[in-house]
Amino acid sequence: MTNRAKWNDILQPTRELRSDAPHGPPFTTKLLYPATPELHNPEPTKTSEWAKIRLDFHPSPKQAEVLDSAAKYLMLCCNRQWGKTTTIAIKALHEALKTPSLKIVIISRCREQAGILIEHATDFAIALGHPVRRVLGQSFSLKLPNLSSICAVPHTSDTSVGRTAKILIVDEAALVKDEVYFSVSPFVARTHGRIWLLSTPTSQAGYFYNYWHDKTADWQRIFSNIHDCPEIDRQFLEMQRRANPVKYQQDFLCEFVQPANRLCSREFVRSILRKKDQIS
Repeated sequence: MTNRAKWNDILQPTRELRSDAPHGPPFTTKLLYPATPELHNPEPTKTSEWAKIRLDFHPSPKQAEVLDSAAKYLMLCCNRQWGKTTTIAIKALHEALKTPSLKIVIISRCREQAGILIEHATDFAIALGHPVRRVLGQSFSLKLPNLSSICAVPHTSDTSVGRTAKILIVDEAALVKDEVYFSVSPFVARTHGRIWLLSTPTSQAGYFYNYWHDKTADWQRIFSNIHDCPEIDRQFLEMQRRANPVKYQQDFLCEFVQPANRLCSREFVRSILRKKDQIS
């Protein structure tokens, strides 16, 4: 069974409701709704279990760790084709369905990238039988019947004016500019909301790199690379490794690789500083 839900099994085309009650004329109504209606069974407490039962999405252990995390500040550092966008779309949708009027905001390197996450969440919502629509004036958005919403905002510091959110999701966070992140992160300040950062690493610079390597306990950090993804084509990986070893280290081994134009890495500088501290 693949991680992507099999919509033909989950969403049945139509079902008929018939009435032959003596007090009124008979009628036939065709309805479209899930094969396993949410209202007929108690909801699983864990998001990973909910994803299995409701969406036929069977997460890997690392994906389940992300789905079930209750951390206020969550970081995911993982390889390309890990399934981070799909996993976070499920996590966001589950939160939105559980909590009426919940506001979730997504930002990425471009609005279209954030739109992929919203598209996944919309597909899952439709599979569950929920009528969906857009937020007024927001082309990249999803609004649910309980008034919860998921919206994407442009990759610019100008998007911060007047917005609040209960959850801020930063997709491909290592590619989001520092000034943009620090402009949108106050969305959750007044709501005491949550921040989820997910990305494949890039260079040894920027807020994603700094948060990942700092020593504070503010963030829950989850790491996963190709060794946790046996389904990825090993022949393809070997070809990538031979063709571009540095890019392979970054995209699939999830290493923060120093740019080629730097004389020395941050780790080298830090090791010198540590030795200096030990001597002094």
